[in-house]
Amino acid sequence: MSKTAYWKENWLQHRNVLTQLIDQIEDGHLDFKPWEDAMTLRDLVLHVTAWNGVFVNMVKTESMTTPDLPEVHTMEDLRKAVKHFTDQTIKDFEKITDEELALDNEANLPGMQGKKELYLQAMYDHELHHKGQLFIYARLVGATDLPFFR
Repeated sequence: MSKTAYWKENWLQHRNVLTQLIDQIEDGHLDFKPWEDAMTLRDLVLHVTAWNGVFVNMVKTESMTTPDLPEVHTMEDLRKAVKHFTDQTIKDFEKITDEELALDNEANLPGMQGKKELYLQAMYDHELHHKGQLFIYARLVGATDLPFFR
């Protein structure tokens, strides 16, 4: 298995769990946030799912471009947005090669200097970090049948 395929498959296992997780959340909770300065449930899900494509694209572009986020008014809208961003990130993964991952990057971000593969490590860590938060959000809004973490 290529390195690119390895990263994609491992990330996709976590993304599939995130999809299962939001399937447990009912309408009426999009604006939930556990403390005043937290992201809403809607914003947190859109953040994690949209930004991971940014990290993958950095292997090709070396630029961090803020993703366009859709308007989301229902959990069904949110699920559709997650599917869209997941499908797009899969396509973006298929554009990169193992040779590109081995090249030095031009990152100005702390802790990101090195090989371009670090962009995928950051994307993976980003997914896990925020998915952990979403497990807490889901519990706080009453979800009880949560999936395993992977």
